[in-house]
Amino acid sequence: MLLYFAIALIGTLFLILSATLGEVFDFFGDSDADGDVHPLSGKVLATGMTAFGATGMITQFYNWGPLLSAVTSALSALFLGAAAWWGISALQSQTGSTDTVVSSMRGRNAQVTVAIPSGAIGEVQLSSVSGTRHMSARAADGGSIPAGTSVRVVQSSGSILLVEQVDQRQVNVTEAQRVEG
Repeated sequence: MLLYFAIALIGTLFLILSATLGEVFDFFGDSDADGDVHPLSGKVLATGMTAFGATGMITQFYNWGPLLSAVTSALSALFLGAAAWWGISALQSQTGSTDTVVSSMRGRNAQVTVAIPSGAIGEVQLSSVSGTRHMSARAADGGSIPAGTSVRVVQSSGSILLVEQVDQRQVNVTEAQRVEG
């Protein structure tokens, strides 16, 4: 039972970290080239591990044999992993238009509204003619960026923008050129 408990605990911790930190734990990528969720994404694997361990603990508690316990746990892991894959795919398909917008943010200037700590996530504000948008962001170099700093979007990683600080004089020249042109 201790082995099943360890597997369930590791799966649960992995699931919490994967949900909290996002794509960091998606070793095979969260989605494929078409934008569909990969069946071996971190969240799906963590759900399967947790289901395997929890089912194994339950079957051991009721004194099932080792083979029956292992087979039942494996089927539970496959079923709940598939359910997680389906659920994540359904949720991600609802955000398709947002992902397109996020990928088009590259090269745009923004303002840090919530400080970005070293290696962690903060928030930036992007303004355009269509409105203002607040998005999660991380420093591209892994450093910290204080609130109020002007930044440029370098790339997007899922729904998180990777940004770098820009020289304020450069931002003023770019804004002046945009107004003139």
